[in-house]
Amino acid sequence: MLSLYRPFTSLLRDEFANDDWGPFFSGSLARSARSFTPAVDVIERDDAYLLKAEVPGLSPDQIELQVENDVLTLRGEQKSEETDERNGYRRIERSYGSFTRSFVLPQGTNVDSIEAIVEHGVLSVKIPKVQAAAPRKLQVKSGGFVDKAKKIFAKGSENKNENTPS
Repeated sequence: MLSLYRPFTSLLRDEFANDDWGPFFSGSLARSARSFTPAVDVIERDDAYLLKAEVPGLSPDQIELQVENDVLTLRGEQKSEETDERNGYRRIERSYGSFTRSFVLPQGTNVDSIEAIVEHGVLSVKIPKVQAAAPRKLQVKSGGFVDKAKKIFAKGSENKNENTPS
C-alpha cells in the first residue's frame, strides 16, 4: 500500500488518523484522536487574494484571524456534542479539536484592508493587493563641477565673440 510521506506534520495525529489503526481505535476514541484541520483554497485575482477555508459548524466568534510580520494566522476550535436517545438508552459523544493554519502574505498586500466573512460553513478572507505605482520617467540634470566649468567657459567665449568685430 502506498501512502503519502509527511515527515514533519504532527506525528501522533497522522499515526492515529491512519487507517491501519482502525481495528484498535473505534467510535469516539478514533474521532477524538483525529484533529480538525480545515481545507483551504487560495485564489489569486487581479485586485486581491482570496482565501477560503472550510469551517463547518463554526461561528465567527470561534474563529481568530491575526496578521503579524506578514503572516496571516487562522485559529479556531471546534466543539461538538452528539446525543442519541432511543429504545431506553442514551448515548452522548463529544469531540473537540483546535486548529491553526498560517500563510505567508506576498509582498504588495494591503494588510489594513483585509476582510473576513463566514457563510454556510466557509470562511472567506479577502486580502487586497496594493496598486503598484505606474513607472514615471525622471529628468536627469547635470550639476557636477565639470559641467559648471564648461558653462562658465562657454559664456566667456560667447562674450569674446560678441566683442570682436566682424
